Amino acid sequence: MDKMNYKDIVSRKCVFFNMRVICEKAGVNYSTYRGWKNNGRSFSDQKAKLLYETMRNIMNS
Repeated sequence: MDKMNYKDIVSRKCVFFNMRVICEKAGVNYSTYRGWKNNGRSFSDQKAKLLYETMRNIMNS
């Protein structure tokens, strides 16, 4: 089974969500997310997975 690329998924799907709210609900600092998205700063796979799961939970609610 291939490992999911959470960073790629979050990067593609972020346009459909208010990422400030997603970050808050996931417990990820919004400035950390913005630094990764806009400036290519480091961003852990764990944080990307948290954002992905939060986005998915909101879609399913």
